[in-house]
Amino acid sequence: MEPRTYEHLGIQPGDWGGSMIIWGTYVTKKVVSTGQFYCPRCANHRSYKLRRPKKWGHLYWIPIIPMEEFDRYVECDGCKGAYQEIVLNHDPVRAQRDMEDSLSRVICQIMCLMAGETGGVSLRLSDQIASSIHDILKIDMTPAAIHAAVSNGANDLQSVLSDVERQAPSLSARGKELVLRAALAAASSPLTEPRRAFGAEIGKRLGMMPAHVSGVLAEFAAN
Repeated sequence: MEPRTYEHLGIQPGDWGGSMIIWGTYVTKKVVSTGQFYCPRCANHRSYKLRRPKKWGHLYWIPIIPMEEFDRYVECDGCKGAYQEIVLNHDPVRAQRDMEDSLSRVICQIMCLMAGETGGVSLRLSDQIASSIHDILKIDMTPAAIHAAVSNGANDLQSVLSDVERQAPSLSARGKELVLRAALAAASSPLTEPRRAFGAEIGKRLGMMPAHVSGVLAEFAAN
């Protein structure tokens, strides 16, 4: 029978009664930062630790030689799940909130432009804007937030239309129609040609089909 060896444990062959050299490798997992993130497994915001694994050569369990550094990873304090560091850039809750903020601001601005109230917002229009935003986004917007949105660039027509175009991908076909209808509803009756042209441009920037836009415009022109 071959003699048993213990080299895989870092123990050198020799006299058991003499001294032994204990060596080997192990991996440390140093915490380099902490914070809050959206955990995919918990489906909620949780605390995390960003860990940096590093392989060391040790002698008598004392790390002496740095050997290899591995990719950092995120450890959730809740479920203890481990994720690639890129997960820190993914937050669907924050993305949804940012989208709602941007779209509600655009709706405020196009309704004010359509109503001709770029210098200030009347109580009637403010209530109308709040109702439209609730119908489209299912969120409540305060009069103060509406006034702040209007004062932030509502006079720049081209800038507002560019914002409309940027928001279009986040909207369904029904959502786009609701935005156009909200803008047209803010116009005084009858619908004048300049406001009709503005409505047509809004529909175009939203990526709506021309026939669809024409149908909505015809409906408002008839009222």
